[in-house]
Amino acid sequence: MDSIKIGLDFGTHQTKICVKRTPDEGHGEPNYEFFKFKDLEDNSHYFLPSVIQINDDDTLSYGFVDKKRLKAEMKEPTRQEVELEGEFDVEMEAERLFSQYGTSDNSINDIKVLSDMLTIRLSNIKRRNKEKRHEVEKIYNEERKRYIDSKNVFRYFKQSYFIGGYWEQSRKYSARLLCIWYLAYVIFLLEEQFGTEFSINMGVPTDDEKYAKMQQLAVEILASAYYLVEDVYENDMKSFLNEKIEDLISKTDQKKYSDNLKDEYYINVFPEAYASLIALSSQGRITPGMCLTADIGGGTTDISFFTVQKEGLKIYKFWSIPHGLNSIAKYSGFEYQEGNFENRIKHNVIGLFNQKKHDVVDKLVKDLIKRIQKTGVPVKNLMDKLNGRVLVYAGGGSTFHELTSPIYLFTDVNLVDDSIWRELNVKEIRKVANLSPLLSTAFGLTQSENDDDVKLKSYDTLLEFFPDGERSEKQEISKDVC
Repeated sequence: MDSIKIGLDFGTHQTKICVKRTPDEGHGEPNYEFFKFKDLEDNSHYFLPSVIQINDDDTLSYGFVDKKRLKAEMKEPTRQEVELEGEFDVEMEAERLFSQYGTSDNSINDIKVLSDMLTIRLSNIKRRNKEKRHEVEKIYNEERKRYIDSKNVFRYFKQSYFIGGYWEQSRKYSARLLCIWYLAYVIFLLEEQFGTEFSINMGVPTDDEKYAKMQQLAVEILASAYYLVEDVYENDMKSFLNEKIEDLISKTDQKKYSDNLKDEYYINVFPEAYASLIALSSQGRITPGMCLTADIGGGTTDISFFTVQKEGLKIYKFWSIPHGLNSIAKYSGFEYQEGNFENRIKHNVIGLFNQKKHDVVDKLVKDLIKRIQKTGVPVKNLMDKLNGRVLVYAGGGSTFHELTSPIYLFTDVNLVDDSIWRELNVKEIRKVANLSPLLSTAFGLTQSENDDDVKLKSYDTLLEFFPDGERSEKQEISKDVC
């Protein structure tokens, strides 16, 4: 029997899946295919939107919003217009009144009296206007809360679960529950096509310091989803989809992490930044040296710092910045799913987004400088090695040229393309070729080893890039100075 490994890229906006089949006992090369999802019109797509909706019969459906079945929602509230009292400039108003009503019996000092009276009057007007604004805002916030509570289409639950956050989420159902149900639906689809004998490699947004925690959270929701599929509904997807939401809540057992749980369901969890990097591992197209990848997704931008050497890629650091296409859209004044993204993003928002990437890499370079100074290598030599180095962009954001600018010293910008599948047996390669920036993480997850204990290399190993002469030169200068 073929060995099947699933690369599950559970995305903030949409989920992508790559399937790797390895012939049993090494008979033949592995082959790859990207999983197809059916939409409401029975059309096939390589993406399943990360969306759950409550239907009018209190069941749930996944992936695509079906307005014919959608349970009614409140109309989104708008702030009431408030009629405010006119405010004025005290000095100008005092002079106007004096000029209009003053007589020969009045003195210039009467303007001061007018000003004092007008100051009191203006203070009262401002207080009343503030009270009116506060009351309107209070009413709006109460209506907004009721509106959010009434929403029956849920998005961004993946981002909320792993990152927390600023995206409004259901107050009725936790992001954790929504992730479990969505992943259960995905597992049903996979088992319907491939049976139950496969392993799953999933990516999570994280940096190296939070990796262990995020890994455990991912295992918990995946194992909980598996339990629903195999133990509660016994692989009967129809029963799962016909379940009322309140009954589904009572039947959802939220698992707690253990190594046994991870092994029971054949789950491995890798950093998304690492998975994106693995997609490039067999190419040999990047010149040796220090490099970056930046995977711009819906919820995060995942950056990794690595080197290309004779023995392959070595990864030193990875980060997930909680800024992606969602935040760019939000701060440009619209929701990402509304579309027309490229024409609506504002240049100042793009600038801030690119600055976030720059800040992360700037901190990396400063850390490298501190390390390298202790070894006797001149800082100039390090900067020379970094200047003009390779930066590889992937993810949905890489399709917008405004977002793929150089980052600090890394100015040799490359985009992931279908050459990552060169010489591999990829099903329907022509159809997926243009989607390679979006599918590269799912593909990379199938390339990951079965051990998800990702080991980072020490910065000290970067000394391999500096010949002994470069180090000794600095050491001799240091001795002379001493």
